[in-house]
Amino acid sequence: MINVVRDQPAPPSLSSQKSYRSSDVIDALHQVFRGKCYLTEKVFDSPNEMEVDHFMTQTESPDLVYTWDNLYAIDQKANKQRPKQTPVGGYLDPCHEDDDVEQEIIYVVEFGGNSLFKARDLSNQKAINTANLLNHLHKDLKPAVKDKHHEVVNAVAEWHNAKKLGNENEEFEKELLIKKLLSRDSHFTMLMRSIKAIQSLPPEFFD
Repeated sequence: MINVVRDQPAPPSLSSQKSYRSSDVIDALHQVFRGKCYLTEKVFDSPNEMEVDHFMTQTESPDLVYTWDNLYAIDQKANKQRPKQTPVGGYLDPCHEDDDVEQEIIYVVEFGGNSLFKARDLSNQKAINTANLLNHLHKDLKPAVKDKHHEVVNAVAEWHNAKKLGNENEEFEKELLIKKLLSRDSHFTMLMRSIKAIQSLPPEFFD
């Protein structure tokens, strides 16, 4: 998960309280959440692939069904697998300034693509609940995470090799690729940023 700034105003169609899936809502959520699922960080190929999640579920908070701040971009599979009842303590909110989802969760990706999540502070129930949810949702994403992990590791190795050989063109090309792979707009940003191979990269490689 990445921290998100909800910098778009409430779409006009929400005021009618007839639908929370209108095109203006989908477009706004797609932009706010950088075109990817707020939970899994899987990038949508198009806005048509995303669904709308209610952070506070419709059953638990029916008064928030059409509230803009309660709507989140989510992948279809993740939406189906997310429990419909919020656990005691709730979840970390990537749009809330008091919840730093990038720091309060420990992200680990193993070489085979297995993703692991753990609360950094074991007294933080929201972080514990969020880590448990992420562990549950990423079970089906192992192949995609494995491919991205392999791509990142190879790009970093090629950058180091080009730098060692003094091949400035190749070095710059790989720098641009790494920045793209680790961008907040990319698949599985926080998992990729946890890879040991990237720890030696300059700070300017990260947006």
